[in-house]
Amino acid sequence: MIKNLKIKKLLINTIFRGLSVINSILPKEDNMVLLYSNMGFRDNVGYLYTYMIEHNYNTNYRIIRSQNEPFVGIVPSNVIVVNNIEAIFYYLKAGHVFYTFGKLPIYPSKNQKVVQMWHGSPFKGADKKQESEITNNHTQSYYTNVLSASEIFTDFWAEKFDCGKKRISICGHPRTDAMIYPYRKEELDILNKKLVIWMPTFRKSKKLGYDDIATFNNIIPIVEDSEFQKLNTEISKLNIYLIVKLHPMQDTDSLRTIKFSNINLMTHEKFNNMGLDLYRLLGTADALITDYSSVFYDFMLINRPIAFTEDDIDDYKESRGFAVNDPNYFRAGHKIKTFNDLITFLKDVSEENDPWKEQRNKVNNKVNKYRDFMNSKRALKIGGVFEDV
Repeated sequence: MIKNLKIKKLLINTIFRGLSVINSILPKEDNMVLLYSNMGFRDNVGYLYTYMIEHNYNTNYRIIRSQNEPFVGIVPSNVIVVNNIEAIFYYLKAGHVFYTFGKLPIYPSKNQKVVQMWHGSPFKGADKKQESEITNNHTQSYYTNVLSASEIFTDFWAEKFDCGKKRISICGHPRTDAMIYPYRKEELDILNKKLVIWMPTFRKSKKLGYDDIATFNNIIPIVEDSEFQKLNTEISKLNIYLIVKLHPMQDTDSLRTIKFSNINLMTHEKFNNMGLDLYRLLGTADALITDYSSVFYDFMLINRPIAFTEDDIDDYKESRGFAVNDPNYFRAGHKIKTFNDLITFLKDVSEENDPWKEQRNKVNNKVNKYRDFMNSKRALKIGGVFEDV
């Protein structure tokens, strides 16, 4: 990922412009699929790859897995693992390309399908610190299709990717398919407890070099770093186990290796080392806590309690803002501004008191058109890739 915008623009206007011309001429291999990610091979592209392997798509398709981190494990037959520079060569040959993080700024040829799956439905506003995508007034686009989980997001995606509404294809996120294969609680050593997942969006990132909230100092919202023991005592009484899954971009330099009986603070690295699948874990959870992360749209598919922390909502409105006109309508769940609000929500979870169930279902019907957990197959079909060829 190139951080310097001047260098990035120079490359797009020179080398990649030339590659677009070359790409328009070269023939494409209809049995080649390129899966590309420049921020870890995970999320929708990772789940799409897993689906393809589990359903033997590599029997009929040559799958190119492009990533910027070392590959660990056995490479299946008819799969090639490459870095993101080598991926350029395969892009010029592949009949089908799928993105989740990043892209190759090369225009598709008339014989290619290039699908931008992204990594969540829009709730947070467009990132003001990152470059907007500008092509050529919708007449050209880096994608033949941009996936959207609902028609209500069409305008947002068409503007963000400057691709025009005709290129928006309605399809849920492939990652959510895994939610119907939850872990058994005994596999997680939390038998006879309610499992609550807390997924805060990142506030401070060393990798990206900026903060979403300039004044944020703690690991997670609401809870001071010194209050974790108090929280652990309270949720132990409620028979709740809390997993705090920190954002992959979150700066965790201040995270101390303290163990609690009922709280598990998990960095992205720790989570991966445990071999857990995030969306299977979400499918196991009895409730979710988040803030402005679009993961709550996904969790609505299983219609379980959600709480939203908003101790810094005014700062967030000023710094990042929201992609929807009425964010309170979409956040169908408890609003947590204080430590006591947090305990109140967890008590409701413990007692199976769920006052927001009907409203969540209404929002779910708006933000997730497909609720059949078959999004990987649907996304591949949109990209011209079929199970039986």
